[in-house]
Amino acid sequence: MSARQEVEEYCANLREILAATRGLDRRDFIKSVGGTLAGWTLATCPGASAELPITVFGFGGVWKKAALKAFGEPFTQKTGINIAYQEPYLFAKLLAMHQARAMQIDTAPVQGEEMYQAERLKMIMPLDFSVIDRSALDPRQLRYGNAVGSHTLSYVICYNKKNWPGENHPASWADFWNVEKFPGRRALRTDELWTVEAALKADGVKDSEFYPIDVDRVFRSLDRIKPHIKTWWSDNSLSQQLMEQEEVDIIAMMNGRATESIRDHHAPFEIVWNEAICEGGSQGWIVPVGCPNPHGAMKFLDIVGRAESEAAFARLIYYGPQNPKAYDLIDPALAKLLPTYPANEKVAHMVDFSWWADNLPAMQRRFQLWLQS
Repeated sequence: MSARQEVEEYCANLREILAATRGLDRRDFIKSVGGTLAGWTLATCPGASAELPITVFGFGGVWKKAALKAFGEPFTQKTGINIAYQEPYLFAKLLAMHQARAMQIDTAPVQGEEMYQAERLKMIMPLDFSVIDRSALDPRQLRYGNAVGSHTLSYVICYNKKNWPGENHPASWADFWNVEKFPGRRALRTDELWTVEAALKADGVKDSEFYPIDVDRVFRSLDRIKPHIKTWWSDNSLSQQLMEQEEVDIIAMMNGRATESIRDHHAPFEIVWNEAICEGGSQGWIVPVGCPNPHGAMKFLDIVGRAESEAAFARLIYYGPQNPKAYDLIDPALAKLLPTYPANEKVAHMVDFSWWADNLPAMQRRFQLWLQS
């Protein structure tokens, strides 16, 4: 059986799993996927098990568990290529290896302004479409040319339904900033990018006039909300704790963590998709120049961009797939909780990371000084 046929068999098996487990919660889905994968055989092509491992450079925690379950285990089962996982992902470390010409990473999920930096510094190998099946990908996954888009996340407002049980609830960043109309304990992230974008939306700036960012206007907006922030959080798990223990009434946090807390841990909160600060298609898996096993890495990218893999990843971590065909494999009730669901994407604010690639260091300095003032 050829390598391409092996991957097609994997996709067919995963489609069956996704269909059979439709409607199961994440915990039961993990059990089902794990049991099925254990029964799969390794690729039968000669020498497959002798291939060099690939080193994946990714995030830790639940992200790592989801990535290994949705991408890593099926990849190893179907190719015989083992994965060495390094965490946590840091672009600065990837850049240092590139500059030293001592690349140890075979593939990594680069995102946001880092993608622009990687492109400018010629850190990315061209995609090998003799290994990667281009027909299985959507054009939006290839917007950066040499990266395969996998998932998307958003920074969203979440409010406690006990405080606002009816239709009169916070529904925009202006509402988050409106402490008179919507009084309550608030929490924001100590991150210059997501919170700066939210501050400008709260000040009424239209998307068509958003960039270049009016920095002075941003900080005037932040000055208004700062006295009303009960907690500034930096760790995703803390944002979930604040929500689940009802230590705040309204919070801005990443959509995947919010959905996990609401759907799996029964936090009495609701996500506001209007004006979600969305990274769009800025994330993509790359193969760095000078990596030890580029051929194995290309085989991995052939897995991560497919609709079946992205649907599995979305069910495990609640980030939106970039391959639209993945939605055919996701239960509609869950699909509506993902940032790339068409209705959610339609009302989102898309971040222009090209602006941030040019301005991030200066914004980091000013934002941190402002927090400390």
